[in-house]
Amino acid sequence: MKIGVISDVHSNIQALRAVLDTFDKEKVDQIICCGDVIGIGINPDEVIQELMKRKDKFISVIGNHEQYLLKGLPKEIHDDKRKMSEQEIENHKWNHSKLSDQSIIFLRQLETSQNIKLAGKRFYIVHYPQQADGTYKKHIKNPSAMDNVEMFKENDADIFLYGHTHTFSVNNINDKWYINTGALGCPMKSNIARAGILEINDEKIQFKSINVEYNVKEIIDEINNLKFPFYEEILKIFY
Repeated sequence: MKIGVISDVHSNIQALRAVLDTFDKEKVDQIICCGDVIGIGINPDEVIQELMKRKDKFISVIGNHEQYLLKGLPKEIHDDKRKMSEQEIENHKWNHSKLSDQSIIFLRQLETSQNIKLAGKRFYIVHYPQQADGTYKKHIKNPSAMDNVEMFKENDADIFLYGHTHTFSVNNINDKWYINTGALGCPMKSNIARAGILEINDEKIQFKSINVEYNVKEIIDEINNLKFPFYEEILKIFY
């Protein structure tokens, strides 16, 4: 069985389509997303509609950006405990305003985490491991294997899939896999969309990272033309 893994699409339809084309060529049987489908980029509705076309083999959880839509904007940013600026708030509102009712209904149906079984293996899927009160645990961009064990100590699975940090990380310890494919939709001064493919055959697990090239300049030009709230900072931080 082949499973495509993505996270942090962030409203980047060009990057998503590039990765989905690769998944089609690789003939993946299932696609798992670790949240943050929306936010930051300029095409949140198109991204959701594209994923909905594959709903029969698509599994996802919500990330903090979906929570901003479904539960309201927080008083503090979850990682560095600072207040959102007015421009950031307006940016989120702008992104949310582009969503259709159908897309919002789709997001409302998603869970914060999922425990599933595929090809005889137990999966735990989450945007990022959480505390008992629902807040995210300490943000670790490059976790060691032991960091991963500590992060997920309340959960039991063979394969742990998560995102949120926008950084690629794979650890395998005691026959357990901890995989963060990095941000699909935030190129960070590159021209690649990041994803991964898990292959499970006869109880054997193999993972390979996928770096798909696409036209990032096209998106940057669109962002500069739209000049939506907080766009200059978005380009600086995420593009």
